[in-house]
Amino acid sequence: SSRSAQASGSAARPSAGCGYLLPVAARCPVGGLACAMPGGRRRWGSGRDTWRVQWGEGGTLKVEHEGDGLTDAMLQDWGPWMDAQIERKFGSDCPPLVASTLNFSRNDIGDEGVRTVVEYLKSREISVQMVKFFKNGIGDVGAWAIGQLLAHAREPVHEVHLSHNRISEQGALSIFEAVARSKRYPYHVDRAGRRDPQGLTPIWLRMEYNFIRWASIEKRLEQTQVRWCAAESRDGWGPKDLSPMVCMHSSYVNQKEPPSAGQAAARGRSAQSPLLQPADPPIEEDPDADVGAEEVPMYMFLDASAVRRFAADKGCAKERLFTFPGLLNLCQQGHMKCTPPDDVPVPPWLGPVAERDRIVMVITDTVLEELAAIAEQGSSDRRQLEWLTTASDSYIKRSHAWGILEVLETTAHTQLIKLVGWEQRAKELRISRWALRNLDFACLWDSQIDSPGKVVFVTGDEALCSFAMEAARSVDGLQRVAVAHVHKIDRVFAGDREHGGNRLYEAAQRPKASKSCGACLSAQIMTSLVLEPGLAAAAAAATAMVPAPVAGSTARGDATVPDASVELLAALQEAQTLLSEIRPVIEVSTHPNAAQCAERVKEVQERWKATIFRHAQ
Repeated sequence: SSRSAQASGSAARPSAGCGYLLPVAARCPVGGLACAMPGGRRRWGSGRDTWRVQWGEGGTLKVEHEGDGLTDAMLQDWGPWMDAQIERKFGSDCPPLVASTLNFSRNDIGDEGVRTVVEYLKSREISVQMVKFFKNGIGDVGAWAIGQLLAHAREPVHEVHLSHNRISEQGALSIFEAVARSKRYPYHVDRAGRRDPQGLTPIWLRMEYNFIRWASIEKRLEQTQVRWCAAESRDGWGPKDLSPMVCMHSSYVNQKEPPSAGQAAARGRSAQSPLLQPADPPIEEDPDADVGAEEVPMYMFLDASAVRRFAADKGCAKERLFTFPGLLNLCQQGHMKCTPPDDVPVPPWLGPVAERDRIVMVITDTVLEELAAIAEQGSSDRRQLEWLTTASDSYIKRSHAWGILEVLETTAHTQLIKLVGWEQRAKELRISRWALRNLDFACLWDSQIDSPGKVVFVTGDEALCSFAMEAARSVDGLQRVAVAHVHKIDRVFAGDREHGGNRLYEAAQRPKASKSCGACLSAQIMTSLVLEPGLAAAAAAATAMVPAPVAGSTARGDATVPDASVELLAALQEAQTLLSEIRPVIEVSTHPNAAQCAERVKEVQERWKATIFRHAQ
């Protein structure tokens, strides 16, 4: 796909597989959104100038290209480059080569890329101990190629990491069959770690979050005659006296929702494994058919004020959910729908994670520019901001590793498109040019998604919330973007007893959990607690507005000032939120009139909610 896009008034429709934009394209191309939209691309992992190889003793080497934005086409150059490096280091006297690690994870690599790498390794007779291709776009052909590597490499492969790809039952079976036919596993090992009495250990295989319906291939797995087990760790296999051939991570049962039969057939028509034939005849599908907007995550755009609030020092962020520490705590506990790092055990209560379940925070380079400007002005949190934007262990990098945050380049988004004509009004409200551009880009992003309620803009600036409500009257698409104040989101979750918001709020204060709290932060909960009320209030306010300014106007005067009903609706929404916080306190009160009072509050809430939605029509 193109690596840049020109800012314009319209944009191509989003399509899966485009590799330079966020979310899941960066993390998991299957079912995700990668938009060919104006001015946006992934800030991290957008390519590299040179390949890299690290040499060890003798013929050992290590290849690390995780998150480098590699595609199948780029990998065509990798083999010739490796040949040159081997020639430069060893000349004509090359020893047997062993790659301790071959890591191409978190890229945009598909089947052809995997085949290119495997064919090169086989041609050079390079053994590989650890193969990592997790979080790519690999299907059954790529899985079959990996199986050939397991069967024919000079030495047995020790670990294979293929989680978060698009492999189906056919690809899984091809790997198991390759293991069975090779008769090389379990293998003898000299390393420290667990071995059976014969000195054997199984290959460690990770294939969670693919499209594999294990129950449908149980009998065929038995036919492969592969002894396998599941365990929480590399050395957790059993039984003790006899090593299995394969040990899979116990999260292998967590799989994404498979595509339709037609999609699977179309994807796999050129991907038939010589060892396997599909159990059912392929079903043709319309190549132009919509992939389904339902598989798009929810995108939470953060402005600079929200990022500063999210990154507050631990002492300041105590008893808050929507901070980086709080959300990372939920991820580590299995209480947030995310894509954990490949080497992190997943609690069983997390369950399958579909793309439509996920919340992906978005920070644009515009926001990073504003944070840098704030730091240069001598802000009290200057050190915190510098650490946040530059350190390898910052909250941003850690959140990115868990699949809940992406950073986007928007350098081609050089002019306002959706909010043109509103610059003066933003200036009057002291809204920064960076914040205005960021909101404009969020509206553009939303315009590429068919389903409403997939984009929320989070800010810590009350003026920006008021501006968005005022502009929603005329700005095409702004009514679909819920602009929410970060403090109000926290208050809503703290007071919610219906959807599990309060349980998540409390769980976010702890780094670990020994059991499920009974709730999991997802796009669905965010929609119920934040988006639906927020969009309703914005729409209600918009209907009360009189005509908005034309491009170039000042957006001042009677033509753009909201009438009193706008303020009343905003106040009503705020009161509704406040009652949500108060009601749980009343319900547990020992006052003799507490129950009656709580019931009255509930009735009032229902009436006010109906009023807000009625005015939103």
